[in-house]
Amino acid sequence: MKTMLAILLTLTLSLPALADEVEVLMVKATQTDGLWLFSVTVQHPDASSDHMMNSIAIFLPDETKLATADIPMPSIGADHVSAQVKGVAIPEGVEYIIIRGHCSSDGWTHEGIIISLL
Repeated sequence: MKTMLAILLTLTLSLPALADEVEVLMVKATQTDGLWLFSVTVQHPDASSDHMMNSIAIFLPDETKLATADIPMPSIGADHVSAQVKGVAIPEGVEYIIIRGHCSSDGWTHEGIIISLL
């Protein structure tokens, strides 16, 4: 019985890790006059207006959030959604950035997509 309880407790504690995060499918990055434009396509199994993807963001390697853009609403039932993050100034010397999606219920995607700037 103790073993079964431990297994059930372990499974219960790991459930949030199984949640579907916002998945970044595609990124197009363009630099003009020192500023970046990121066109990002994301998907997420939106369940309701209380549990849906709502934004994307650009992060530095040290987890500093540089810029955010809202995802056009409604995204419920959409196979994928595209949004743009415009006018992003990336500090000199930064070798890569991370793009993450945000869900109103689950928060920011943990791993995100890494884009090399070299």
